[in-house]
Amino acid sequence: MPVEVETEWRLEEHRRIVEWARSCSLHYIPGSGLPPTRSLQIRVAFREDLTDYFRLAAAARGRRTDPALRREAHSLLFATRARLERAIEAEALRAADPVGLALDAWFYGCSKKQGVSLRMPLASCRPTVLCAGACYAHDALDAAYAPVVRGALNGLVARTFEEGGDSVRRSVLDRLRPHTARAVRQALLEVRRLEGTGWTRRPNIRFSHVGEVVAFPAFADALARQVRDMSDGGVDCVVYTRHPNAGLLDPDLWVMNFTLDPSSPDRRAWAPPHARLVFAAFGGELSPEADVNFLEHHRHVHLPPQGLGRVCPATAPG
Repeated sequence: MPVEVETEWRLEEHRRIVEWARSCSLHYIPGSGLPPTRSLQIRVAFREDLTDYFRLAAAARGRRTDPALRREAHSLLFATRARLERAIEAEALRAADPVGLALDAWFYGCSKKQGVSLRMPLASCRPTVLCAGACYAHDALDAAYAPVVRGALNGLVARTFEEGGDSVRRSVLDRLRPHTARAVRQALLEVRRLEGTGWTRRPNIRFSHVGEVVAFPAFADALARQVRDMSDGGVDCVVYTRHPNAGLLDPDLWVMNFTLDPSSPDRRAWAPPHARLVFAAFGGELSPEADVNFLEHHRHVHLPPQGLGRVCPATAPG
């Protein structure tokens, strides 16, 4: 295909995607099908919307995207993802057993980059001006179908616990036990694989890889307690948060990293005394006051550091 034709097609496609996001509407009509019985049905029902959100994220990150469209796509990412997640959760709630539907696939995830981790809906976040669009939740595989649906369904489980009575909460925790047992085994295995490499750490599970488990503080503490009990205290629960609920978590259950960025210095007041301060260095802007700076990076792009501060090696250029 000639370059000029490809470029014109891409421009029209980006205009369509941005207009779809700007319209604040979804392709899927709520309740238009039978109540779902499996999480895969949710993915199929929302395929068109999941595809367009992924394309919106690609347009916001694309080097070949028209600059004005790229900026607008970037500004629409968080609201579009949150709207899609809420619609997915609402559809799942139509099931005869919403929690069972949500847990028909693994609750926790595992990747080479993040290790064992838990995904929450991005809608659970209190985003800052900078992190709303720049969050790596909108990058590559984190913006793909399965992760978006998994985060929304995990949020359904968390909300069910948070808003439920004692019997509901016991039921949710009982149903999570096989998921947590598997996550604990995987976290221990990860550390055993480091033996002989000269580098080691305590086994841990990361909360949350995307989204904010801290938005559901009772659920978060109950889940951390389950991890502690099932691992005999051998697996740490590490939480990354920007949320005002941070001080509600039990400090005996968590290793807390409270994240600031150049647009949110006032959120330091939300960080409890035991939290480690970390900095999301958007635009490469470092903070010398943070314990560690995570440089902004997106797939193949790592922004160069500006200023002084300790940089996480995994996010450094080169």
